[in-house]
Amino acid sequence: MPKRPDLFPSNTLPKSGLLAGSVTGTVARVMLAIVLLSLLTTGATMFAVNASRYDAEVVNLAGSLRMQSYRLAFQLAEQGEANAQDIAQFSQTLATPAMTSLLGLTTPRELTQSYQAILDDWQRLSALLTDQPPDFFIRQVPEFVDRIDHFVYELQAFSKQKLQMMAIIAGLGLGLILLLALFAIQYSRRFIVPPLHNLLIASQQVQSRNFAVRVQEDSQNELGTLARAFNQMAEELGQSYQALEHTVEEKTHRLQEANNALKTLYDCAQLLSMNRIQAKHFSQVLGRLMQLEGFAAIRLVVEEGQGIRTEFQAGKPDENQSWHHHALKQEAQHLGTLWWQHTLPCPDPAMIISVGHLLSRALHAHQIQVQNEQLLLMEERATIARELHDSLAQALSYLKIQLTLLKRQLATSPESANGVIDDIDQGLSQAYRQLRELLNTFRLSVKPGKLGDALNDMLNGLRNQTNASILLHNQLPSIQLTAQQQIHLLHLTREAVINAIKHARAQTITVECVQQENHVLVNIADDGQGFNPDHSKTAHYGLTIMNERAESLGGQLTITSAPGEGCQIQLKFALQSTG
Repeated sequence: MPKRPDLFPSNTLPKSGLLAGSVTGTVARVMLAIVLLSLLTTGATMFAVNASRYDAEVVNLAGSLRMQSYRLAFQLAEQGEANAQDIAQFSQTLATPAMTSLLGLTTPRELTQSYQAILDDWQRLSALLTDQPPDFFIRQVPEFVDRIDHFVYELQAFSKQKLQMMAIIAGLGLGLILLLALFAIQYSRRFIVPPLHNLLIASQQVQSRNFAVRVQEDSQNELGTLARAFNQMAEELGQSYQALEHTVEEKTHRLQEANNALKTLYDCAQLLSMNRIQAKHFSQVLGRLMQLEGFAAIRLVVEEGQGIRTEFQAGKPDENQSWHHHALKQEAQHLGTLWWQHTLPCPDPAMIISVGHLLSRALHAHQIQVQNEQLLLMEERATIARELHDSLAQALSYLKIQLTLLKRQLATSPESANGVIDDIDQGLSQAYRQLRELLNTFRLSVKPGKLGDALNDMLNGLRNQTNASILLHNQLPSIQLTAQQQIHLLHLTREAVINAIKHARAQTITVECVQQENHVLVNIADDGQGFNPDHSKTAHYGLTIMNERAESLGGQLTITSAPGEGCQIQLKFALQSTG
Protein backbone atom coordinates (compact mmCIF):
# COMPACT_ATOMS: atom_id res chain seq x y z
CA MET A 1 0.00 0.00 0.00
CA PRO A 2 1.42 3.41 -0.89
CA LYS A 3 2.16 5.76 1.99
CA ARG A 4 -0.61 8.23 2.69
CA PRO A 5 0.50 11.86 2.50
CA ASP A 6 0.81 13.75 5.80
CA LEU A 7 -1.39 16.79 5.50
CA PHE A 8 -0.25 18.56 8.64
CA PRO A 9 1.45 21.98 8.27
CA SER A 10 4.68 20.74 9.89
CA ASN A 11 5.85 19.97 6.38
CA THR A 12 6.34 23.64 5.59
CA LEU A 13 9.97 24.28 4.65
CA PRO A 14 11.90 27.13 6.41
CA LYS A 15 12.07 30.63 5.07
CA SER A 16 14.90 31.37 2.67
CA GLY A 17 14.95 35.18 2.92
CA LEU A 18 12.60 37.84 1.72
CA LEU A 19 13.23 40.19 -1.15
CA ALA A 20 10.84 42.53 -2.81
CA GLY A 21 11.20 43.21 -6.47
CA SER A 22 11.89 41.18 -9.49
CA VAL A 23 14.72 38.67 -9.25
CA THR A 24 15.18 38.59 -12.97
CA GLY A 25 15.17 42.43 -13.07
CA THR A 26 17.88 42.61 -10.43
CA VAL A 27 19.98 40.02 -12.17
CA ALA A 28 19.45 41.80 -15.50
CA ARG A 29 20.49 45.14 -14.07
CA VAL A 30 23.64 43.65 -12.57
CA MET A 31 24.51 41.98 -15.81
CA LEU A 32 23.83 45.21 -17.75
CA ALA A 33 26.10 47.14 -15.39
CA ILE A 34 28.84 44.57 -15.85
CA VAL A 35 28.48 44.82 -19.61
CA LEU A 36 28.53 48.64 -19.54
CA LEU A 37 31.59 48.69 -17.31
CA SER A 38 33.27 46.24 -19.60
CA LEU A 39 32.48 48.44 -22.59
CA LEU A 40 33.64 51.59 -20.84
CA THR A 41 36.86 50.00 -19.66
CA THR A 42 37.55 48.54 -23.04
CA GLY A 43 36.72 51.85 -24.78
CA ALA A 44 38.94 53.88 -22.47
CA THR A 45 41.76 51.43 -22.92
CA MET A 46 41.38 51.52 -26.69
CA PHE A 47 41.29 55.33 -26.62
CA ALA A 48 44.46 55.45 -24.53
CA VAL A 49 46.17 52.96 -26.77
CA ASN A 50 45.19 55.03 -29.82
CA ALA A 51 46.45 58.21 -28.19
CA SER A 52 49.77 56.56 -27.38
CA ARG A 53 50.41 55.08 -30.80
CA TYR A 54 52.91 57.93 -31.67
CA ASP A 55 54.52 58.20 -28.22
CA ALA A 56 57.53 56.04 -28.97
CA GLU A 57 58.01 57.58 -32.42
CA VAL A 58 57.72 61.13 -31.08
CA VAL A 59 60.27 60.39 -28.34
CA ASN A 60 62.65 58.89 -30.90
CA LEU A 61 62.18 61.82 -33.31
CA ALA A 62 62.67 64.30 -30.51
CA GLY A 63 65.81 62.46 -29.47
CA SER A 64 67.08 62.52 -33.06
CA LEU A 65 66.64 66.34 -33.13
CA ARG A 66 69.32 66.56 -30.49
CA MET A 67 71.76 64.51 -32.62
CA GLN A 68 70.85 66.48 -35.72
CA SER A 69 71.61 69.77 -33.87
CA TYR A 70 75.03 68.48 -32.83
CA ARG A 71 75.68 67.27 -36.40
CA LEU A 72 74.90 70.76 -37.84
CA ALA A 73 77.13 72.40 -35.21
CA PHE A 74 79.93 69.99 -36.05
CA GLN A 75 79.55 70.71 -39.79
CA LEU A 76 79.73 74.47 -39.13
CA ALA A 77 82.79 74.04 -36.92
CA GLU A 78 84.66 71.80 -39.34
CA GLN A 79 83.44 72.95 -42.74
CA GLY A 80 82.21 76.44 -42.05
CA GLU A 81 78.81 75.67 -43.40
CA ALA A 82 75.96 73.23 -42.75
CA ASN A 83 74.81 70.57 -45.13
CA ALA A 84 71.62 71.61 -46.84
CA GLN A 85 70.33 68.06 -46.77
CA ASP A 86 70.74 67.83 -43.00
CA ILE A 87 68.99 71.17 -42.62
CA ALA A 88 66.08 69.84 -44.69
CA GLN A 89 66.01 66.58 -42.68
CA PHE A 90 65.77 68.59 -39.47
CA SER A 91 62.78 70.46 -40.86
CA GLN A 92 61.16 67.24 -42.07
CA THR A 93 61.60 65.66 -38.65
CA LEU A 94 59.75 68.53 -37.03
CA ALA A 95 56.99 68.28 -39.62
CA THR A 96 56.37 64.53 -39.42
CA PRO A 97 52.74 63.45 -38.57
CA ALA A 98 53.88 62.07 -35.27
CA MET A 99 55.34 65.48 -34.30
CA THR A 100 52.35 67.46 -35.63
CA SER A 101 49.96 65.20 -33.63
CA LEU A 102 51.22 67.11 -30.60
CA LEU A 103 49.12 70.02 -31.75
CA GLY A 104 45.89 68.04 -31.08
CA LEU A 105 43.38 68.77 -28.38
CA THR A 106 44.37 65.80 -26.23
CA THR A 107 47.96 67.01 -25.87
CA PRO A 108 48.71 68.97 -22.70
CA ARG A 109 49.10 72.63 -23.18
CA GLU A 110 52.67 72.74 -21.79
CA LEU A 111 53.79 70.05 -24.22
CA THR A 112 52.22 71.89 -27.14
CA GLN A 113 53.94 75.11 -26.09
CA SER A 114 57.30 73.30 -25.86
CA TYR A 115 56.83 71.87 -29.33
CA GLN A 116 55.80 75.26 -30.66
CA ALA A 117 58.85 76.85 -29.01
CA ILE A 118 61.16 74.33 -30.73
CA LEU A 119 59.47 75.11 -34.03
CA ASP A 120 59.98 78.83 -33.45
CA ASP A 121 63.64 78.38 -32.45
CA TRP A 122 64.32 76.14 -35.46
CA GLN A 123 62.70 78.68 -37.75
CA ARG A 124 64.91 81.39 -36.27
CA LEU A 125 68.13 79.30 -36.21
CA SER A 126 67.65 77.75 -39.66
CA ALA A 127 67.74 81.28 -41.14
CA LEU A 128 71.04 82.02 -39.28
CA LEU A 129 72.74 78.86 -40.59
CA THR A 130 73.37 80.49 -43.96
CA ASP A 131 73.33 84.25 -43.14
CA GLN A 132 75.37 84.37 -39.89
CA PRO A 133 78.89 83.21 -39.01
CA PRO A 134 79.18 79.61 -37.77
CA ASP A 135 80.10 80.70 -34.25
CA PHE A 136 76.72 82.30 -33.74
CA PHE A 137 74.86 78.99 -34.28
CA ILE A 138 77.38 77.03 -32.31
CA ARG A 139 76.80 79.30 -29.33
CA GLN A 140 73.02 78.80 -29.66
CA VAL A 141 73.21 75.00 -29.86
CA PRO A 142 73.51 74.23 -26.11
CA GLU A 143 70.49 76.30 -25.29
CA PHE A 144 68.55 74.73 -28.19
CA VAL A 145 69.56 71.22 -27.18
CA ASP A 146 68.50 71.92 -23.59
CA ARG A 147 65.09 72.94 -24.90
CA ILE A 148 64.92 69.72 -26.94
CA ASP A 149 65.88 67.69 -23.88
CA HIS A 150 63.15 69.40 -21.90
CA PHE A 151 60.74 68.62 -24.73
CA VAL A 152 61.78 64.94 -24.70
CA TYR A 153 61.33 64.84 -20.95
CA GLU A 154 57.82 66.27 -21.30
CA LEU A 155 57.04 63.71 -24.02
CA GLN A 156 58.15 60.86 -21.77
CA ALA A 157 56.19 62.26 -18.84
CA PHE A 158 53.07 62.61 -21.02
CA SER A 159 53.44 59.05 -22.25
CA LYS A 160 53.92 57.80 -18.70
CA GLN A 161 50.87 59.76 -17.63
CA LYS A 162 48.75 58.13 -20.32
CA LEU A 163 49.92 54.67 -19.32
CA GLN A 164 49.11 55.36 -15.71
CA MET A 165 45.71 56.70 -16.68
CA MET A 166 45.01 53.59 -18.77
CA ALA A 167 46.06 51.34 -15.88
CA ILE A 168 43.84 53.26 -13.48
CA ILE A 169 40.86 53.02 -15.81
CA ALA A 170 41.42 49.29 -16.40
CA GLY A 171 41.86 48.60 -12.70
CA LEU A 172 38.83 50.67 -11.78
CA GLY A 173 36.71 48.91 -14.40
CA LEU A 174 37.84 45.46 -13.35
CA GLY A 175 37.27 46.33 -9.72
CA LEU A 176 33.74 47.50 -10.38
CA ILE A 177 33.05 44.39 -12.46
CA LEU A 178 34.42 42.24 -9.66
CA LEU A 179 32.21 44.03 -7.14
CA LEU A 180 29.16 43.51 -9.32
CA ALA A 181 30.04 39.84 -9.75
CA LEU A 182 30.41 39.45 -5.99
CA PHE A 183 27.10 41.20 -5.53
CA ALA A 184 25.47 38.85 -8.03
CA ILE A 185 26.93 35.79 -6.26
CA GLN A 186 25.87 37.01 -2.85
CA TYR A 187 22.43 37.92 -4.15
CA SER A 188 22.03 34.46 -5.67
CA ARG A 189 23.21 32.75 -2.49
CA ARG A 190 20.79 34.67 -0.33
CA PHE A 191 17.74 35.15 -2.48
CA ILE A 192 17.79 32.63 -5.35
CA VAL A 193 19.63 29.48 -4.30
CA PRO A 194 17.76 28.86 -0.97
CA PRO A 195 14.25 29.12 -2.51
CA LEU A 196 15.30 26.91 -5.40
CA HIS A 197 16.85 24.45 -2.94
CA ASN A 198 13.61 24.40 -0.94
CA LEU A 199 11.64 23.83 -4.14
CA LEU A 200 13.98 20.97 -5.05
CA ILE A 201 13.52 19.33 -1.62
CA ALA A 202 9.77 19.85 -1.82
CA SER A 203 9.73 18.33 -5.32
CA GLN A 204 11.59 15.27 -4.05
CA GLN A 205 9.08 14.89 -1.19
CA VAL A 206 6.21 15.19 -3.65
CA GLN A 207 7.92 12.53 -5.75
CA SER A 208 7.91 10.40 -2.57
CA ARG A 209 4.11 10.99 -2.36
CA ASN A 210 4.34 13.49 0.50
CA PHE A 211 1.84 15.94 -0.92
CA ALA A 212 1.52 17.88 2.36
CA VAL A 213 4.90 19.56 1.92
CA ARG A 214 4.75 23.35 1.53
CA VAL A 215 7.30 26.11 0.84
CA GLN A 216 7.28 29.70 2.12
CA GLU A 217 5.57 32.02 -0.30
CA ASP A 218 6.09 35.45 1.35
CA SER A 219 8.33 36.86 -1.36
CA GLN A 220 6.76 39.17 -3.90
CA ASN A 221 9.09 38.21 -6.71
CA GLU A 222 9.10 35.41 -9.24
CA LEU A 223 10.27 32.87 -6.64
CA GLY A 224 7.31 33.77 -4.42
CA THR A 225 4.97 33.28 -7.37
CA LEU A 226 6.68 29.95 -8.14
CA ALA A 227 6.34 28.89 -4.47
CA ARG A 228 2.63 29.71 -4.45
CA ALA A 229 2.14 27.80 -7.70
CA PHE A 230 4.06 24.85 -6.25
CA ASN A 231 1.97 24.83 -3.08
CA GLN A 232 -1.22 24.92 -5.10
CA MET A 233 0.06 22.16 -7.38
CA ALA A 234 1.02 20.00 -4.36
CA GLU A 235 -2.41 20.49 -2.81
CA GLU A 236 -4.19 19.57 -6.06
CA LEU A 237 -1.88 16.57 -6.54
CA GLY A 238 -2.65 15.44 -2.98
CA GLN A 239 -6.38 15.68 -3.61
CA SER A 240 -6.04 13.89 -6.96
CA TYR A 241 -3.87 11.20 -5.38
CA GLN A 242 -6.36 10.64 -2.58
CA ALA A 243 -9.20 10.46 -5.09
CA LEU A 244 -7.18 8.07 -7.26
CA GLU A 245 -6.23 5.97 -4.25
CA HIS A 246 -9.87 5.83 -3.18
CA THR A 247 -10.84 4.79 -6.71
CA VAL A 248 -8.13 2.12 -6.79
CA GLU A 249 -9.24 0.77 -3.41
CA GLU A 250 -12.83 0.71 -4.61
CA LYS A 251 -11.87 -1.02 -7.86
CA THR A 252 -9.71 -3.50 -5.97
CA HIS A 253 -12.55 -4.24 -3.60
CA ARG A 254 -14.90 -4.77 -6.52
CA LEU A 255 -12.39 -7.05 -8.23
CA GLN A 256 -12.03 -9.06 -5.04
CA GLU A 257 -15.81 -9.28 -4.75
CA ALA A 258 -16.04 -10.33 -8.40
CA ASN A 259 -13.32 -12.91 -7.84
CA ASN A 260 -15.12 -14.24 -4.77
CA ALA A 261 -18.39 -14.31 -6.71
CA LEU A 262 -16.75 -16.24 -9.56
CA LYS A 263 -15.17 -18.66 -7.13
CA THR A 264 -18.54 -19.09 -5.42
CA LEU A 265 -20.23 -19.74 -8.75
CA TYR A 266 -17.50 -22.24 -9.62
CA ASP A 267 -17.88 -24.03 -6.26
CA CYS A 268 -21.67 -24.05 -6.60
CA ALA A 269 -21.40 -25.41 -10.14
CA GLN A 270 -19.03 -28.12 -8.89
CA LEU A 271 -21.39 -29.07 -6.05
CA LEU A 272 -24.46 -29.09 -8.30
CA SER A 273 -22.81 -31.06 -11.10
CA MET A 274 -22.30 -34.24 -9.09
CA ASN A 275 -23.41 -37.51 -10.62
CA ARG A 276 -25.92 -37.87 -7.85
CA ILE A 277 -27.22 -34.64 -6.34
CA GLN A 278 -28.18 -34.96 -2.71
CA ALA A 279 -29.84 -32.65 -0.19
CA LYS A 280 -26.52 -31.89 1.49
CA HIS A 281 -25.27 -30.32 -1.74
CA PHE A 282 -27.98 -27.64 -1.57
CA SER A 283 -27.03 -26.89 2.05
CA GLN A 284 -23.39 -26.60 1.02
CA VAL A 285 -24.33 -24.17 -1.77
CA LEU A 286 -26.17 -21.95 0.71
CA GLY A 287 -23.21 -22.10 3.10
CA ARG A 288 -20.88 -21.08 0.29
CA LEU A 289 -23.13 -18.10 -0.53
CA MET A 290 -23.07 -17.00 3.11
CA GLN A 291 -19.29 -16.56 2.83
CA LEU A 292 -19.88 -13.71 0.40
CA GLU A 293 -20.23 -10.16 1.59
CA GLY A 294 -23.78 -8.84 1.88
CA PHE A 295 -25.80 -11.95 2.85
CA ALA A 296 -27.43 -12.09 6.30
CA ALA A 297 -29.58 -15.18 5.74
CA ILE A 298 -30.46 -17.42 2.79
CA ARG A 299 -33.34 -19.84 2.42
CA LEU A 300 -33.99 -22.29 -0.42
CA VAL A 301 -37.54 -23.58 -0.75
CA VAL A 302 -37.96 -26.58 -3.05
CA GLU A 303 -41.57 -27.11 -4.15
CA GLU A 304 -42.68 -30.50 -5.49
CA GLY A 305 -46.36 -29.65 -5.99
CA GLN A 306 -49.42 -30.49 -3.91
CA GLY A 307 -48.04 -28.44 -1.04
CA ILE A 308 -44.90 -30.54 -0.58
CA ARG A 309 -42.03 -28.21 0.34
CA THR A 310 -38.45 -28.74 1.44
CA GLU A 311 -36.49 -25.88 3.01
CA PHE A 312 -32.74 -25.34 3.33
CA GLN A 313 -31.50 -22.36 5.32
CA ALA A 314 -28.16 -20.76 6.15
CA GLY A 315 -27.50 -17.79 8.46
CA LYS A 316 -29.70 -16.23 11.13
CA PRO A 317 -32.69 -14.39 9.71
CA ASP A 318 -33.79 -11.06 11.22
CA GLU A 319 -37.48 -10.94 11.99
CA ASN A 320 -37.56 -7.19 11.44
CA GLN A 321 -35.95 -7.33 8.02
CA SER A 322 -37.77 -8.04 4.79
CA TRP A 323 -36.91 -10.96 2.51
CA HIS A 324 -35.95 -10.74 -1.15
CA HIS A 325 -36.65 -13.65 -3.44
CA HIS A 326 -35.82 -15.12 -6.83
CA ALA A 327 -38.07 -17.74 -8.45
CA LEU A 328 -36.37 -20.94 -9.62
CA LYS A 329 -37.73 -22.08 -12.99
CA GLN A 330 -36.59 -24.49 -15.64
CA GLU A 331 -38.43 -25.05 -18.90
CA ALA A 332 -41.44 -23.05 -17.60
CA GLN A 333 -41.66 -25.34 -14.56
CA HIS A 334 -41.66 -23.70 -11.13
CA LEU A 335 -39.18 -25.61 -8.99
CA GLY A 336 -38.89 -23.41 -5.91
CA THR A 337 -37.75 -20.03 -4.60
CA LEU A 338 -34.47 -18.63 -3.35
CA TRP A 339 -34.98 -16.17 -0.45
CA TRP A 340 -32.35 -13.96 1.18
CA GLN A 341 -31.86 -11.08 3.61
CA HIS A 342 -28.93 -8.79 2.95
CA THR A 343 -26.77 -6.22 4.69
CA LEU A 344 -24.65 -3.43 3.24
CA PRO A 345 -23.10 -3.59 0.73
CA CYS A 346 -25.81 -5.44 -1.11
CA PRO A 347 -24.86 -8.68 -2.90
CA ASP A 348 -24.47 -8.62 -6.66
CA PRO A 349 -27.90 -9.24 -8.28
CA ALA A 350 -26.27 -10.83 -11.34
CA MET A 351 -24.49 -13.34 -9.11
CA ILE A 352 -27.79 -14.21 -7.35
CA ILE A 353 -29.47 -14.77 -10.71
CA SER A 354 -26.57 -17.00 -11.83
CA VAL A 355 -26.77 -19.06 -8.66
CA GLY A 356 -30.55 -19.25 -9.18
CA HIS A 357 -29.98 -20.67 -12.67
CA LEU A 358 -27.56 -23.24 -11.25
CA LEU A 359 -30.06 -24.25 -8.58
CA SER A 360 -32.88 -24.47 -11.13
CA ARG A 361 -30.83 -26.73 -13.38
CA ALA A 362 -29.72 -28.82 -10.42
CA LEU A 363 -33.30 -29.26 -9.17
CA HIS A 364 -34.48 -30.13 -12.65
CA ALA A 365 -31.55 -32.53 -13.12
CA HIS A 366 -32.35 -34.06 -9.74
CA GLN A 367 -35.92 -34.71 -10.81
CA ILE A 368 -34.77 -36.22 -14.10
CA GLN A 369 -32.19 -38.27 -12.21
CA VAL A 370 -34.83 -39.66 -9.84
CA GLN A 371 -37.14 -40.45 -12.73
CA ASN A 372 -34.34 -42.23 -14.61
CA GLU A 373 -33.40 -44.20 -11.53
CA GLN A 374 -37.02 -45.24 -11.08
CA LEU A 375 -37.27 -46.28 -14.73
CA LEU A 376 -34.00 -48.20 -14.52
CA LEU A 377 -35.14 -49.90 -11.34
CA MET A 378 -38.48 -50.88 -12.90
CA GLU A 379 -36.76 -52.09 -16.04
CA GLU A 380 -34.21 -54.09 -14.08
CA ARG A 381 -36.97 -55.65 -11.98
CA ALA A 382 -38.85 -56.56 -15.15
CA THR A 383 -35.69 -58.15 -16.54
CA ILE A 384 -35.17 -60.13 -13.34
CA ALA A 385 -38.78 -61.26 -13.35
CA ARG A 386 -38.55 -62.24 -17.00
CA GLU A 387 -35.36 -64.21 -16.52
CA LEU A 388 -36.70 -65.88 -13.39
CA HIS A 389 -39.82 -66.80 -15.31
CA ASP A 390 -37.87 -68.14 -18.29
CA SER A 391 -35.35 -70.11 -16.26
CA LEU A 392 -35.96 -70.85 -12.60
CA ALA A 393 -39.75 -70.67 -12.79
CA GLN A 394 -39.79 -73.10 -15.73
CA ALA A 395 -37.50 -75.44 -13.83
CA LEU A 396 -39.64 -75.24 -10.69
CA SER A 397 -42.78 -75.84 -12.78
CA TYR A 398 -41.10 -78.87 -14.31
CA LEU A 399 -40.16 -80.12 -10.84
CA LYS A 400 -43.71 -79.60 -9.61
CA ILE A 401 -45.04 -81.71 -12.48
CA GLN A 402 -42.42 -84.36 -11.79
CA LEU A 403 -43.35 -84.30 -8.08
CA THR A 404 -47.04 -84.87 -8.94
CA LEU A 405 -46.05 -87.72 -11.23
CA LEU A 406 -43.86 -89.13 -8.45
CA LYS A 407 -46.76 -89.12 -5.99
CA ARG A 408 -48.97 -91.00 -8.47
CA GLN A 409 -46.31 -93.58 -9.18
CA LEU A 410 -45.63 -94.07 -5.47
CA ALA A 411 -49.32 -94.73 -5.02
CA THR A 412 -49.66 -97.13 -7.98
CA SER A 413 -46.21 -98.51 -8.80
CA PRO A 414 -43.57 -97.57 -6.23
CA GLU A 415 -40.88 -99.66 -7.95
CA SER A 416 -40.98 -97.42 -11.08
CA ALA A 417 -40.61 -94.18 -9.08
CA ASN A 418 -36.81 -94.25 -9.17
CA GLY A 419 -36.77 -92.87 -12.75
CA VAL A 420 -38.92 -89.92 -11.72
CA ILE A 421 -36.68 -89.29 -8.71
CA ASP A 422 -33.66 -89.16 -11.03
CA ASP A 423 -35.50 -86.63 -13.24
CA ILE A 424 -36.33 -84.53 -10.18
CA ASP A 425 -32.71 -84.66 -9.07
CA GLN A 426 -31.50 -83.53 -12.51
CA GLY A 427 -34.15 -80.80 -12.55
CA LEU A 428 -33.04 -79.54 -9.12
CA SER A 429 -29.41 -79.49 -10.25
CA GLN A 430 -30.35 -77.59 -13.40
CA ALA A 431 -32.49 -75.15 -11.42
CA TYR A 432 -29.63 -74.60 -8.96
CA ARG A 433 -27.21 -73.96 -11.86
CA GLN A 434 -29.63 -71.53 -13.49
CA LEU A 435 -30.03 -69.72 -10.17
CA ARG A 436 -26.24 -69.38 -9.86
CA GLU A 437 -25.99 -68.02 -13.38
CA LEU A 438 -28.72 -65.52 -12.67
CA LEU A 439 -26.95 -64.39 -9.53
CA ASN A 440 -23.70 -63.96 -11.46
CA THR A 441 -25.57 -62.05 -14.14
CA PHE A 442 -27.19 -59.70 -11.64
CA ARG A 443 -23.83 -59.04 -10.01
CA LEU A 444 -22.31 -57.74 -13.22
CA SER A 445 -21.22 -54.12 -12.90
CA VAL A 446 -19.78 -51.55 -15.25
CA LYS A 447 -17.12 -49.10 -14.11
CA PRO A 448 -17.69 -45.56 -15.42
CA GLY A 449 -16.18 -45.30 -18.88
CA LYS A 450 -14.49 -48.73 -18.65
CA LEU A 451 -16.43 -51.10 -20.93
CA GLY A 452 -13.23 -52.93 -21.92
CA ASP A 453 -12.36 -53.57 -18.26
CA ALA A 454 -15.89 -54.82 -17.56
CA LEU A 455 -15.68 -57.24 -20.54
CA ASN A 456 -12.32 -58.51 -19.34
CA ASP A 457 -13.57 -58.99 -15.78
CA MET A 458 -16.64 -60.84 -17.02
CA LEU A 459 -14.64 -63.12 -19.37
CA ASN A 460 -12.00 -63.80 -16.73
CA GLY A 461 -14.72 -65.29 -14.54
CA LEU A 462 -15.85 -67.54 -17.44
CA ARG A 463 -12.32 -68.65 -18.36
CA ASN A 464 -12.16 -70.50 -15.04
CA GLN A 465 -15.15 -72.62 -16.07
CA THR A 466 -13.79 -74.00 -19.35
CA ASN A 467 -10.69 -75.27 -21.07
CA ALA A 468 -11.54 -73.33 -24.24
CA SER A 469 -9.52 -70.25 -25.16
CA ILE A 470 -11.62 -67.11 -24.85
CA LEU A 471 -10.24 -64.18 -26.88
CA LEU A 472 -11.39 -60.55 -26.71
CA HIS A 473 -10.90 -57.81 -29.35
CA ASN A 474 -12.61 -54.64 -28.14
CA GLN A 475 -12.44 -51.38 -30.16
CA LEU A 476 -15.65 -49.78 -28.91
CA PRO A 477 -15.48 -46.20 -27.48
CA SER A 478 -17.19 -46.34 -24.09
CA ILE A 479 -18.05 -42.64 -24.15
CA GLN A 480 -20.65 -43.15 -26.88
CA LEU A 481 -22.46 -45.94 -25.02
CA THR A 482 -24.95 -45.30 -22.25
CA ALA A 483 -24.80 -47.31 -19.04
CA GLN A 484 -27.95 -49.18 -20.05
CA GLN A 485 -26.43 -50.09 -23.42
CA GLN A 486 -23.24 -51.32 -21.76
CA ILE A 487 -25.25 -53.51 -19.31
CA HIS A 488 -27.26 -55.11 -22.12
CA LEU A 489 -24.09 -55.63 -24.17
CA LEU A 490 -22.35 -57.32 -21.22
CA HIS A 491 -25.33 -59.60 -20.44
CA LEU A 492 -25.78 -60.60 -24.07
CA THR A 493 -22.08 -61.34 -24.52
CA ARG A 494 -21.97 -63.35 -21.31
CA GLU A 495 -25.04 -65.40 -22.31
CA ALA A 496 -23.52 -66.17 -25.73
CA VAL A 497 -20.16 -67.23 -24.24
CA ILE A 498 -21.87 -69.40 -21.59
CA ASN A 499 -23.91 -71.15 -24.31
CA ALA A 500 -20.69 -71.81 -26.24
CA ILE A 501 -19.02 -73.20 -23.11
CA LYS A 502 -21.99 -75.42 -22.19
CA HIS A 503 -23.12 -76.79 -25.51
CA ALA A 504 -20.59 -76.13 -28.28
CA ARG A 505 -17.55 -78.03 -26.95
CA ALA A 506 -15.45 -75.34 -28.62
CA GLN A 507 -11.68 -74.96 -28.48
CA THR A 508 -11.70 -71.24 -29.14
CA ILE A 509 -14.31 -68.61 -28.39
CA THR A 510 -13.74 -65.18 -29.88
CA VAL A 511 -15.49 -61.99 -28.79
CA GLU A 512 -15.03 -59.01 -31.12
CA CYS A 513 -16.53 -55.57 -30.45
CA VAL A 514 -16.01 -52.90 -33.15
CA GLN A 515 -17.61 -49.73 -34.48
CA GLN A 516 -18.72 -49.56 -38.09
CA GLU A 517 -19.63 -45.99 -38.99
CA ASN A 518 -22.56 -45.18 -36.67
CA HIS A 519 -23.26 -48.74 -35.52
CA VAL A 520 -21.90 -51.10 -32.91
CA LEU A 521 -21.08 -54.61 -34.11
CA VAL A 522 -20.50 -57.43 -31.59
CA ASN A 523 -19.50 -60.92 -32.82
CA ILE A 524 -19.29 -63.97 -30.55
CA ALA A 525 -17.91 -66.92 -32.56
CA ASP A 526 -16.81 -70.42 -31.60
CA ASP A 527 -15.34 -73.41 -33.45
CA GLY A 528 -17.56 -75.93 -31.69
CA GLN A 529 -20.01 -78.56 -32.95
CA GLY A 530 -22.63 -76.06 -34.02
CA PHE A 531 -26.39 -76.62 -34.20
CA ASN A 532 -29.44 -75.98 -36.28
CA PRO A 533 -30.99 -72.75 -34.99
CA ASP A 534 -34.43 -73.77 -36.28
CA HIS A 535 -34.54 -77.04 -34.34
CA SER A 536 -32.26 -76.56 -31.39
CA LYS A 537 -33.95 -76.36 -27.96
CA THR A 538 -30.81 -76.57 -25.95
CA ALA A 539 -30.37 -72.85 -25.52
CA HIS A 540 -33.96 -71.92 -26.01
CA TYR A 541 -34.27 -69.65 -22.98
CA GLY A 542 -30.87 -68.03 -23.43
CA LEU A 543 -31.53 -67.18 -27.09
CA THR A 544 -34.90 -65.72 -26.17
CA ILE A 545 -33.32 -63.48 -23.53
CA MET A 546 -30.60 -62.38 -25.96
CA ASN A 547 -33.22 -61.44 -28.55
CA GLU A 548 -35.07 -59.39 -25.95
CA ARG A 549 -31.86 -57.54 -25.00
CA ALA A 550 -31.14 -56.82 -28.69
CA GLU A 551 -34.64 -55.38 -29.06
CA SER A 552 -34.06 -53.23 -25.96
CA LEU A 553 -30.96 -51.79 -27.65
CA GLY A 554 -32.95 -51.10 -30.81
CA GLY A 555 -30.68 -53.53 -32.67
CA GLN A 556 -30.76 -56.88 -34.35
CA LEU A 557 -29.42 -60.28 -33.26
CA THR A 558 -28.29 -62.72 -35.97
CA ILE A 559 -27.38 -66.37 -35.24
CA THR A 560 -25.45 -68.30 -37.84
CA SER A 561 -24.67 -71.96 -37.13
CA ALA A 562 -24.79 -75.40 -38.60
CA PRO A 563 -23.89 -78.83 -37.21
CA GLY A 564 -20.09 -79.24 -37.22
CA GLU A 565 -19.41 -75.63 -38.31
CA GLY A 566 -19.41 -73.77 -35.04
CA CYS A 567 -21.65 -70.85 -34.22
CA GLN A 568 -21.55 -67.08 -34.77
CA ILE A 569 -23.82 -64.68 -32.93
CA GLN A 570 -23.83 -61.10 -34.18
CA LEU A 571 -25.38 -58.08 -32.46
CA LYS A 572 -25.75 -54.80 -34.34
CA PHE A 573 -27.30 -51.58 -33.03
CA ALA A 574 -26.97 -47.85 -33.71
CA LEU A 575 -24.82 -45.55 -31.57
CA GLN A 576 -26.34 -42.56 -29.86
CA SER A 577 -26.05 -39.29 -31.76
CA THR A 578 -23.07 -37.07 -30.81
CA GLY A 579 -24.36 -34.02 -32.65
